[in-house]
Amino acid sequence: MLTPGGAASRAWRQLQQALVACWRDPAATAEQAASYRGRQYHAVLRQLPMSSSGNAVTALALCAIFWNKADRGILLGLTLVIWILGAINFWLWQQRKPMAASTPVSIRTLRAFALLIAAAAACFVAMLGYLFGVADGGGRLLLTAVLAAFIAMGSWMCACLPLTGIAWGLTMCAGTALIFATRQEMVYTYLLGLLGVYTVVVVATVLVSSRVFLAGLKAETEIERQKQLVGLLLNDFEANASDWLWETDRQGCLSHVSVRLAEAMGVAPAALQGRPLLELLASMHPLPTNDQAAMLAGLGACLAQGSPFRDLVVSAQVAGQPQWWSLTAKPLLDASGRHQGWRGVGSNITAVRQRELEMQRLAHVDTLTGLANRHQFGQRLAGYFASGQAVVPCSLLLLDLDNFKTVNDSLGHAVGDQLLQEVARRLSAQVGADALLARLGGDEFALIVRGRLSREQAERYGAQLQAALAQPWRVDNHSIEVHASIGVGFAPADAGTAEQLLKVSDMALYAAKAAGRHTLRFFDPAMDVRARHKLGLLSDLGLALQRGEFVLHYQPQMELASGALLGFEALVRWQHPVRGLVSPLEFISLAEESGLIVPLGAWVMRQACLDAMHWPAHLRVAVNLSAVQFGNADVLHTLQDALQHSGLACERLELEITESTLMRDSQAALQVLHALRSQGVRVALDDFGTGYSSLSYLRSFPLDKLKIDRSFISLMDNPAGDSSAVAIVQAIIQLAQALHLETTAEGVETLAQRDTLRRIGCLQAQGYLIAKPMDALQTRSFIAGWLVAPPSGLVA
Repeated sequence: MLTPGGAASRAWRQLQQALVACWRDPAATAEQAASYRGRQYHAVLRQLPMSSSGNAVTALALCAIFWNKADRGILLGLTLVIWILGAINFWLWQQRKPMAASTPVSIRTLRAFALLIAAAAACFVAMLGYLFGVADGGGRLLLTAVLAAFIAMGSWMCACLPLTGIAWGLTMCAGTALIFATRQEMVYTYLLGLLGVYTVVVVATVLVSSRVFLAGLKAETEIERQKQLVGLLLNDFEANASDWLWETDRQGCLSHVSVRLAEAMGVAPAALQGRPLLELLASMHPLPTNDQAAMLAGLGACLAQGSPFRDLVVSAQVAGQPQWWSLTAKPLLDASGRHQGWRGVGSNITAVRQRELEMQRLAHVDTLTGLANRHQFGQRLAGYFASGQAVVPCSLLLLDLDNFKTVNDSLGHAVGDQLLQEVARRLSAQVGADALLARLGGDEFALIVRGRLSREQAERYGAQLQAALAQPWRVDNHSIEVHASIGVGFAPADAGTAEQLLKVSDMALYAAKAAGRHTLRFFDPAMDVRARHKLGLLSDLGLALQRGEFVLHYQPQMELASGALLGFEALVRWQHPVRGLVSPLEFISLAEESGLIVPLGAWVMRQACLDAMHWPAHLRVAVNLSAVQFGNADVLHTLQDALQHSGLACERLELEITESTLMRDSQAALQVLHALRSQGVRVALDDFGTGYSSLSYLRSFPLDKLKIDRSFISLMDNPAGDSSAVAIVQAIIQLAQALHLETTAEGVETLAQRDTLRRIGCLQAQGYLIAKPMDALQTRSFIAGWLVAPPSGLVA
């Protein structure tokens, strides 16, 4: 005797079996079943936009119809939930749209999708059930019609995927039954009975429709496979071509092994027969890499999809050597269209692949450091400024090592290369995945960061990079301090093109180096103005000598004790025809950078010697010698030429050099200084106290005078200034006395400064207190007036 519970259990099992039969053919392989499920799933997803739009519009219409009859909060809440579920359906449709219709789908995915559809049906029934409670007779009739329409339409639209169609139909029918059961009118009792019949019809219709759809899928697959039944190559291909054939059965095992295939794999044909192709290729990688795994995964995906493929590259190792093969294949189908395996052709493309990889590596990687090179950097940077699109915000940090040239020159290029490699390693450890670190050349590095960093973020990033370099690097018993200057530019705030961003960042880097190095600077529009001004000056500077635009002014030097006039310092001035008098602070550094300081310095030395010949024989002329001139091999020849051309006595010429000039190459500097002293030329150390101020080189170098920098003198009589200025100047004077060197104080402007200098033992003074710089004619008049009657205020 059957109980109601037993009958229900048996009916449920039969329904499950029917559902399984609708999405899986017992004779089909798991891959085929997954492919069928994918096509069924795809068919339903294609209808989601239409069905979801219908649900959303219907919910909105019901909301409008019953707006004044129902609780608006509940009504809006239910409508919102239906719209959210509709949005999820749209998202699923978008995600599935770019995929092939036969992409495999798991049963778990179908169950999850069925639950989503059931949830949508439940929400819709909940809304209609709520409205049933507030609607009048006409409204309930409308709601009943809507329920019937949605049960039929939803089940029919999802019928090609039976689980989904039944999930919709049963949920809607069950919810409708619950609505009818709660009503007291007899008509709903009749409707409840009819609803049971309607439910059976709906489920049966879904099952029948799904079987018809599945049969159509199988027929389409069979037709497609029959079209591909013809073989890829003729029988003589295997015997005559350099490529080799391969063939697998339904399980992916090699069913036909050609001689050439065995030779390519380096094993006997018998050893390959029956082995799975994917496992065989995987076993040929002792240490598989991500690229190799991706290649095999790609081959596995192609074999699983059942679609033909062409020129698919896979890698292998044969006799310890890497190889690359190109595979092309089509699936084998029997007369009924059932998948029987694969047949294809393979070719060895190792030589071609190696050339391609090497070209790619050389084109994108810096061979010394392994970082991205300038080419890859340019491509990445250009990507942020795609034509016709808005600029993608990014930040560019340019780094330049401050002391690399010193390391390279003193320890050799081999150590310099090792230093660059160490710098690349340290910087790489600080760079995230959203940034690209590149070496642009020499000791210059670039870092592109996606997104517009704030100034605080960029400063922290720069400090992090500088801190990574701060630890001294030891090589060959040398401890090398590594520091970097950083320039930062932002796009699109500072630049609208890749070239502009590189330019503004380079300007910021230049400003960082000018600020003392080992620092960070941001681009400022004023930098561009200064750069354009500098470029204009540089262009005019090349012609200034030819046009005779340079003139020399002379500032006197006086002995403090006696008030005697000792000589003059030659100061070059540029009288530009348009810009007027250009400050030496502007053009001297330009001349040094461009190398024009060498011919300009030669002219200054010759002209100063010529002008000094018009002075009394006891007066000296001091000429500044830049570091570039001092390092030039012709400096001694320039000196001799100036003296011979003018006839000036050697002891009347005094050359002023800075501390940094001596320290650039101390051995070479020592040789030059001894050569100058041997000819009788005096040497003064300019701006003493602002540089290294090392006692060791003061004892080593043949010097005659220390010139105390004006920055110390200006503070001596300033009540708000540095109280230790006098003590510093006195210490310099005592040091000079101990080394038997003369002292000249620069920038003396007040009598109080003169009196203090005289009291603490300074020998000479130079500054506006004595006279401002004068041209050659004014200098002669000044000398004549001084010799006749020295200024009493100065001599007192």
